[in-house]
Amino acid sequence: MIDPAEPLAPLDADQLRQALSEADMPVLAMVMVHLTGDRRWIEEPYQPARDVRLFPDESGGLTEQAQQDLRDAVFEAVLSGAEPVDLPTATLARMMSVAVAEEVSEEYVPLFMEEMGFRDPDTSATDAIRRVEEDERPTAIVIGAGLSGICTGVQLSRAGISYVILEKNPEVGGTWFNNTYPDCGVDTPNHFYSFSFNQRHRWSSYFSKQEEILEYLIDTARDTGVYDHIRFNSTVTRAVWDDGTWSVTTTNTSGTDEVLEADVVLFAVGQLNKPKVPDIDGSEDFEGPAFHTAEWRHDVDLTGKHVGLVGTGASGVQSGRAIARSAAHLTIFQRSPQWLAPNADYHRQVSPEKQYLLDVVPFYATWYRFMLFWRFGDGLYPSLHADPEWEHPERSMNAANERHRKFLTAYIESKLEGHPELLEHCVPTYPPYGKRMLMDNGWLDLITADDVTLVPEAVESFTADGVVDTSGAHHPVDVVVYGTGFHVTRPIFPIEVVGRYGVTLAELWGEEDPRAYLGITVPNFPNLFVIFGPNTGLGHGGSTIFQTEAQVHYAVQCIAELAETGGQLEVTREAYERYNTRIDEILSNMVWAHDGMRNWYKNSKGRVIVNTPWRLVDYWHMTRTVDLEDYHLSASG
Repeated sequence: MIDPAEPLAPLDADQLRQALSEADMPVLAMVMVHLTGDRRWIEEPYQPARDVRLFPDESGGLTEQAQQDLRDAVFEAVLSGAEPVDLPTATLARMMSVAVAEEVSEEYVPLFMEEMGFRDPDTSATDAIRRVEEDERPTAIVIGAGLSGICTGVQLSRAGISYVILEKNPEVGGTWFNNTYPDCGVDTPNHFYSFSFNQRHRWSSYFSKQEEILEYLIDTARDTGVYDHIRFNSTVTRAVWDDGTWSVTTTNTSGTDEVLEADVVLFAVGQLNKPKVPDIDGSEDFEGPAFHTAEWRHDVDLTGKHVGLVGTGASGVQSGRAIARSAAHLTIFQRSPQWLAPNADYHRQVSPEKQYLLDVVPFYATWYRFMLFWRFGDGLYPSLHADPEWEHPERSMNAANERHRKFLTAYIESKLEGHPELLEHCVPTYPPYGKRMLMDNGWLDLITADDVTLVPEAVESFTADGVVDTSGAHHPVDVVVYGTGFHVTRPIFPIEVVGRYGVTLAELWGEEDPRAYLGITVPNFPNLFVIFGPNTGLGHGGSTIFQTEAQVHYAVQCIAELAETGGQLEVTREAYERYNTRIDEILSNMVWAHDGMRNWYKNSKGRVIVNTPWRLVDYWHMTRTVDLEDYHLSASG
């Protein structure tokens, strides 16, 4: 466990003074309370001003004198080696509210203390499993070695469970191994997009690229010993439940099958792993290279080529600038516009001064992570629900969502000033956050360039040398790049999963309706757990890693029950249906179900199947313990 008060670099007075000149004032105020116990640092004149932006001003709105007071106080406290003070729950709750300048309830305190490293994580389940004789503990197979598989392996290792991870790729990383398109990176800040048990302070930038994320995941797998449990180049084709045991069939690169058996199976395959290439008339006639961003053709040189980019979602926006740097001309086919948020930190490197603060100032990294947690997570949640009294439901959900809309619209208008022909096609008519919110990485500047054409139409068909849009216009292109997302409606396909009574998961879920209790367990599939399963995606912001850790914690709680009984655990049909009815009710009133748009969060019938209806704090509490009333728990046999 990381000690929030333990410096990671040598302490130097001159370096510290220089570093403090770049500090976030709200973070420094929290540091001072931790180091002294003096609550005056969360009172006026040191209280930050309200700032609704995702990236607030680092000054916190404090006067120059108040800022200098904080810098001087932290300088003296750190140099003097001030010992951290144990703070009561009420004080921590007050500090969280002051830090973000809005009310944060005490329900966040337990989550905050564990997630941020102030309290050791709950080990009741792993302790219970370790009390069972080693040869009597359940065995496990984990499918997938992406971030979910790594997290699962860490917790199984801590519990002393014998397990193997089966990975189809030759390396860990999952989506971060597969997606190597130019400028692929995170749109959640790195200092939050990292495991709570392996927080990395030393990121090169605030929003790092694929190579650095993959390196972090490989390092985590190696450092925790999970790497030794992985069988690479092992593609799982089938998993069958038979008389208390799961039999899992894998195929290696030579085509040889092998069957492994275990008491428990955990699917950690994620949701963004099967590229979605649209079936477009005439695509087989196109004579140039055509490929999906997730299957990037590094052997195709785009230099001097006319490139067609189909889709303006996250991968299209991220890769577009890099494509344009090489191509002679980039033609972008946009079915519908996207909301883009300004982000001054998107291309910004973490300065040596800021890095030094994260390394040596006690609790600085901890409170910085909390600020990201709030602004990129639950702080947005209330604005995503429909207000039945709201007078403009066609364009926004409520008054707060309307404020977001006005802010984002003004930003887009400012970037496209002097380009009315573009502005007409770049301000969405649907509410903000109805689709995945994108960070403006320079996209709005890109589409104004002379060598870039934005076509506000979908692709209708292909010819041998180009693309025909839905207006009938033909666009000559040499190369086509699909930025068209993934198949999320069938998250475990094509693996055949056969449960009790011969029921298959494909039969239960159909073509596009995956469901699970808490997104984790499914009736008729005993001792099976889905990590980052249906309705656990974070459409309102946050970190996938946070959700994954919550689900793995819950799965290990379930395995602890199995260890104590030596039996089988299966969610009841009643609990499963009650839970899914409830989330459907909530989601139907949230922005992703809005009729004014298409998004990949919902299936063809309009049911939201990807996103969670819960706040992060709700889901964290829901996955702390297992309610056995929701399960059939029986002895083996």
